[in-house]
Amino acid sequence: MNTVPCVEEIFASLEEGARLRLKVAQQLAPLIASAAAALMECLDHGGQILLCGNGGSAADAQHLAAEFVGRFVRERRALPALALTTDSSILTAIGNDYGFEEVFARQIRALGRSGDVLIATSTSGNSPNILTAVKEARERGIRTIGLAGRDGGALARCVDIPLVVRSGNTARVQECHIAIGHILCELVEEGMFHGDGAGSHKSEPRGDGHSGTRKVMSWDTLLARRQAWDAANDTVVWTNGCFDLVHVGHIRSLTEARKLGDILVVGLNSDSSVRRLKGATRPIMPQQERAELLAALACVDAVVIFDELTPEVSLARLKPDIHCKGADYAPPHGKPVPEAKVVEAYGGQVRFLPLIPDTSTSRIIERIATNGSPQDIRNQTSANSSAVA
Repeated sequence: MNTVPCVEEIFASLEEGARLRLKVAQQLAPLIASAAAALMECLDHGGQILLCGNGGSAADAQHLAAEFVGRFVRERRALPALALTTDSSILTAIGNDYGFEEVFARQIRALGRSGDVLIATSTSGNSPNILTAVKEARERGIRTIGLAGRDGGALARCVDIPLVVRSGNTARVQECHIAIGHILCELVEEGMFHGDGAGSHKSEPRGDGHSGTRKVMSWDTLLARRQAWDAANDTVVWTNGCFDLVHVGHIRSLTEARKLGDILVVGLNSDSSVRRLKGATRPIMPQQERAELLAALACVDAVVIFDELTPEVSLARLKPDIHCKGADYAPPHGKPVPEAKVVEAYGGQVRFLPLIPDTSTSRIIERIATNGSPQDIRNQTSANSSAVA
């Protein structure tokens, strides 16, 4: 005879799940942020997300792929994500010919590229085909995120970012896994498409497959990316300034700064801080336009706006490995570098970049003031060229 479900049992199951989710929030929030940053970095650079799992985890892989390719909440462009669990012909052919351990790894061998991200799920953390997939991914330069339960098993030890729900109850673990997946979708959409309207075309890719304006980041997004760069052992370089009227001297200095590491972050003085530093007539260009110009440069990986007059607060938050200054600050006769103490306190370095003669913004403004407007200068140059001809 069937028994009637007890309300107390239902309450107990839901309460157990709620307690576990709270535990996940307390233990995994920084790692989830790192995972979201890794996904955004991958997508920003034209990569794709690959997903795999067995049983219920296979369904989760398909579910999350649908959220990325379709949408989670926002109207935005489709994001490339592929569940390796869906093609029955491929799965049965590989399983029959090579063994079930190879069903995901061989697909990664065929479809994966360096710069992609693999989200691999195993509630036990020890599924052989998942471990083989992760091994193949790492050999191909693909970042790996592992969703596991219990103590994480072998999966937690071999992925770049382990997200381990520490419970032996498989159902509760799977519930948390899909919750983490939804949070990753939410963070990616918010980080990549923040500010886009419901019908906006701002999120459509340009010819290179990604928009440079996405390099202009909020501090929250930048700090999440910093965790991902740290997990990848990337060297983060920082330089800062007003960058009013971006010119060839800026470009050459930024190019040299980028050569010092893997990631170049540019701190940009806000309009209000430029006015306090340079006077009421500056900046010539508003901060959003200055930021967009910097983001368009191939050597720049991220741009963040700060409101302080000097970068100490920003450096303390980001903790870049290298902080770049112009050679006019270089010892023994250079100008003081008060932020050097902040950089040295967390173990970073201060490096000095060569100056490019006669390229300062102030000189360009003086030249325009002396010779007339930019159009006057172009007309004068054209007239001189005609006279020579």
